[in-house]
Amino acid sequence: MSSISTVRSCTRCHEAKRKCDRATPSCQLCRRKKLECIYPSRRLSIFVPVQTAHQASSCLPPEFTPLDSEAMSNELVTTGPLPNLAPNTAAPEHAITIDSRGSWFLAPETFTVDHTFMPLPPNFKISDLEDFVRFIENCLATWITTGSNIFIHAHLYEDKFPSCLQIAFATFSAYISRTPATTAMILRTVNDQATALISGLEGGTSCDLVDDLAHMHALLAYQVIGLFNGDIRSRHLAEKRAAHLSKLLDRALEHASLTLNRHVSADDITVSLANPKSPTELLWQSWIMSESLRRTWLIVKGISASYDGLKQGWTPCHGDVMFTACEGFWSANSASFWAKKYADMDMRFVGRFHAEYLFDVAPEGVDEFAKVMLEAIFGRERFVKWVCGLHC
Repeated sequence: MSSISTVRSCTRCHEAKRKCDRATPSCQLCRRKKLECIYPSRRLSIFVPVQTAHQASSCLPPEFTPLDSEAMSNELVTTGPLPNLAPNTAAPEHAITIDSRGSWFLAPETFTVDHTFMPLPPNFKISDLEDFVRFIENCLATWITTGSNIFIHAHLYEDKFPSCLQIAFATFSAYISRTPATTAMILRTVNDQATALISGLEGGTSCDLVDDLAHMHALLAYQVIGLFNGDIRSRHLAEKRAAHLSKLLDRALEHASLTLNRHVSADDITVSLANPKSPTELLWQSWIMSESLRRTWLIVKGISASYDGLKQGWTPCHGDVMFTACEGFWSANSASFWAKKYADMDMRFVGRFHAEYLFDVAPEGVDEFAKVMLEAIFGRERFVKWVCGLHC
């Protein structure tokens, strides 16, 4: 294989023991201090970068040999000969280089919970909470029929579909098709599987955010059934599980920046050559995981607040996290298409509490998840006026 250079921190960041964003011609720290930014002689690597998703797929060997024939589904650990990648110095039109792996949406501050007080929307009614719960039920039903929804990305579980989520998927599917004769059986399955899942999470989050998200999505499906459609025992058990799900979410959010930046690090790129991915694909995957985590956090906190509000007439404010509000990023079906939008458009990365400016944007330019958040925070009346005012 030909050798290529691997980018390292600039000299000043290295000496100051600061994290360097590796931007060229000057990193952020040197730009801010108006200093000359000097990168050291580049270390040679024996690995060749994979430039595009198309090139990556064309370089895959025809077959991988599973290490364990007893493993289940696409959780199989596979191996095979390393692809013979030819060096290619021409970057594709919309490629994001590995220098962008420290992208701003992976920074620790973007995962911070904002505890700004937010009053109830005008003309708020308890029935609004019921409508929100029904909407989330419909979102989960959409996931069953299409494999994705506004908070579970279509490519999130593309490479790995953890067994805990496979069980939750089948259970929720059975719940949708329940009959009076099968309801008790399904509720028992929900309670047993949720209890087993909680017991297996006593050690906290893992080092794999996809696994953590699978645990969260499985527990969310069980919670929606147990809290709002279960019998007395199911509701009691779901109430006890709520704290575990909340803690799991908060821990994942706390460690997300470190976990995701490690995911797109040079070390991970070399290790993953058995299933090669370009820097653009790795960055896109990291955005998918980070955005899915943020959106799932908001949905779970919203479900918890809705249940408390319906049960006792009031609910504490659980806080807010930021999310991508611009239409087209969530629905992007390839890394190259996402990268083009990333390069050309503002993501409108905003929290619910500060999203009022989105009413100045045409509705077709706002993501569906953001529309749900706007209606929940600012009320249905204002939301409908915004939509109809530009379309009627």
